[in-house]
Amino acid sequence: MRHHGCVPGRPDDSVAASVDALYALVGIEPPTLRRSDVAARSGIDPEQTLRWWRAMGFAEVADDELAFSEADVEVVLRLRTLLEDEAIADGDILRLARLMGASFSRLVEAQLAVISGDLMREHDGITTIAPTSRRVLGDGSEHDIVDFVENTMNYVWRRHLLAALAQSLHTDETDALQAVGFADLSGFSRVSKSASQQQITEIVETFETAAFDVVAAHEGRVVKLIGDEVMFVSSTFDGAVGIAIDLIERLAPIESMPPVHCGIAAGQTVRVGGDVFGPTVNLASRLTGVARPGSIAVPRAQGQHLLDRGDLDVRWVRRYYDLKGVGRTRVITIRPLGGQGQE
Repeated sequence: MRHHGCVPGRPDDSVAASVDALYALVGIEPPTLRRSDVAARSGIDPEQTLRWWRAMGFAEVADDELAFSEADVEVVLRLRTLLEDEAIADGDILRLARLMGASFSRLVEAQLAVISGDLMREHDGITTIAPTSRRVLGDGSEHDIVDFVENTMNYVWRRHLLAALAQSLHTDETDALQAVGFADLSGFSRVSKSASQQQITEIVETFETAAFDVVAAHEGRVVKLIGDEVMFVSSTFDGAVGIAIDLIERLAPIESMPPVHCGIAAGQTVRVGGDVFGPTVNLASRLTGVARPGSIAVPRAQGQHLLDRGDLDVRWVRRYYDLKGVGRTRVITIRPLGGQGQE
């Protein structure tokens, strides 16, 4: 980069031009400040901003490297104001920074898989930066792809914020009674050893798409995706069972898809930063581990009323399970009618 001391005419000058083009493409001001400059302008200890930077998942830079701009100073100044007004604690900033860093890192990778052709050009095996991120649509209109993605993320965030706030009107945010479920792909590790990267990607994407569709259709919420497992919550136990049954049935006909097994429990939960914690979560997770492929495992006390359901295959399990962190537990298994497998 020129502001890093590259000399025009030398081989790395073309790299500098590409990096400058990258900044221009994504709409970020090229760096002109060092970490000490940010500290001088904001009045915040460099060690503190470094912790925030690390929490967001960014690579650490040398103290003398030009890596920041006035936009970074503005963010730090706003955070300082929030800290001074005691509107937010430093620990909360770090927690949110970690959450956003992990989420956006994955989100950007998925977005680039779709829009990289609008941002990058390849000619004779050499990849370069597109001069513009504008795309001409079929009606002749032009749209900036980066702006569109940014606006769409803002829209989705605001819709989720609206839903969360609406729910909090009648739910205690820190001590909520709800059902927690985990849905896991049986034998995925074994399948992934013999499958190609493309096949693995297709399996995971099909599973994730179905999970989001089914959970939303039953008015639940996907909490997070953990590899080949999805964690979701529902306001009722029966609602969570409906999610799991629908997901099992939807994925069962897909030949390449490993069968799904689920664990569900209802009880008190604690929600922090969008995640859900507590003994109920642990119980649901442990139940997933004992559920057979194509089935759901639930605590006997919570699922006993389902024995009268004529549209489900509901069975007592005679044995006790010693679940780690839970203790001896009796369960009921649930399958769609016609489901395979034996206890």
